[in-house]
Amino acid sequence: MFRLVYCVKATLITYNTRGLNKSESSKISKGLIGYLDKSNKGKYVYKRSGLINSIRSVVVSRSTFIIPRNKTKDIVSYIKSRGGKVSLWMVDVPQEYLKN
Repeated sequence: MFRLVYCVKATLITYNTRGLNKSESSKISKGLIGYLDKSNKGKYVYKRSGLINSIRSVVVSRSTFIIPRNKTKDIVSYIKSRGGKVSLWMVDVPQEYLKN
């Protein structure tokens, strides 16, 4: 039996930070996918969200993710403003894979 699958127009984005120091590279990653903030010697842990967390997305790895096409411009401009280099591929992704 076949199942009808609805696809969403999406963009696969990958970036690299060659030429940037580790601090700037880390800031880009944390700004995009978020991080855990630990205070008082690890007694308190806070989850800080990034740009990718606020939109429906798939995080493939730290530097590769899939987002809806209408959000591409915001993400690309953020990476480029920090000095990163971006590569884009237009893809169709089943709607169920883009989680909130």
